[in-house]
Amino acid sequence: MDPQARIMVVCGKGGVGKTTLSLAFGLKHASEGKRVVIVSSAPLDELAISVSLEGLGRRCPVAARNLFVVHLDPRELLTEVVKKHFPVPLLARTILNSSLFANLIAIAPGLKEFYFLARLQQLAERRRTAAGADGPDYDYLIWDAPASGHFLSTLRAARAFETFLSGPLAAAGAELDRFFSNSANMQILAVTPLEEMAIAETIEMTQALQGDFGLQCTALILNLVSPLFSASEQEMTRLKTASEESAAFRFALARGRSERARGAEVAAAIPAPQVTIPRIRHWDGDLDLLDQIGQWLTLPEHRAGEKPQPA
Repeated sequence: MDPQARIMVVCGKGGVGKTTLSLAFGLKHASEGKRVVIVSSAPLDELAISVSLEGLGRRCPVAARNLFVVHLDPRELLTEVVKKHFPVPLLARTILNSSLFANLIAIAPGLKEFYFLARLQQLAERRRTAAGADGPDYDYLIWDAPASGHFLSTLRAARAFETFLSGPLAAAGAELDRFFSNSANMQILAVTPLEEMAIAETIEMTQALQGDFGLQCTALILNLVSPLFSASEQEMTRLKTASEESAAFRFALARGRSERARGAEVAAAIPAPQVTIPRIRHWDGDLDLLDQIGQWLTLPEHRAGEKPQPA
């Protein structure tokens, strides 16, 4: 297989900050001159509402030239398939407007996910076309994955095509399954805050990735942690003394101890290096926020096929 951009999958429970972290990671490397494409799980107009890249060209022209954000809409991908196989516009429109096509998209299990994975693989394997260029088109391909349940069902779609169908679609499903089950192609960056439900879902997701696809977590990103999570025991003792006279300190101490206990819990369940992202208190616009987060996003060294080691 030709060299390709490794897919870095930012995954976890819905609402844990995957999109913000994906953009921060992409901005960090695009600013260093690396070509980065982020495949968002949300339409771009929705993404722009939550995190804005407005002013990127003025603030960081290098990143603006190298950072690309795309949304792969499965319905649009299927529409392209119809237009490709039915090049007569009238015939293609008739098929696309038919109730049969609409029902097929709505009820065919795994069809949209199958074509999404196929396009994602194409992006990862796409070669540079500039004169004299060699290698993959992108240095980093970051998949801002949907919530963990949908993410796992998307990966399972290729295997379902291989198992339950025959002919060319089964062969295509087998190839997709091999690609997305190969640790040389995939880096799994699991994201969770130190909250009970998010941790439980993250543990379940990483166990499913290991059991179903043989994919291990490359790094565990602990998002929005308080300063007390990494405080020394001496600092915790001083806070305990202060808490005797202050309800606010007592609350902070209880929160800190809870985070530390949950951090130990998730470390025992997911033996992967941890990357801690603190709760940012002050920022001047979204680009400044992404830049601050990016300063904390230093991932462990990982070579193709190598099993990640605990921190």
